[in-house]
Amino acid sequence: MPRKAHRGRIQAQGGGLEASESWSQDEPLTAKKGRTLLQQLKAKLSKKERRERKHHLEKLEDLIDRAEETGGLHAHYGKSFQDPDSDIRVDVEVLGGTAFVCVVLAIILWAIIQ
Repeated sequence: MPRKAHRGRIQAQGGGLEASESWSQDEPLTAKKGRTLLQQLKAKLSKKERRERKHHLEKLEDLIDRAEETGGLHAHYGKSFQDPDSDIRVDVEVLGGTAFVCVVLAIILWAIIQ
């Protein structure tokens, strides 16, 4: 089966945790769907794990908002939100295609590549 054009993942790691949500699809990932994946990731974490990563999760949500306003993030984008003295972090990776676009832009991009 061929690899999908638009793929990536968001992760919460460190402190013994490895949790992630990924996407792999033919069309660009919308910011709305990215926020849903972020909520699904948060739901996998305990209260303590969410509290430890609260600031990092907020920064990732801000990144999604900014990406939506500026046309999305493109492969091979990677960003970690981490305190310098800790291994506790939240990561985002766009491994292929585009992610966190507005819905209208996603439809236009998908139509162009068809």
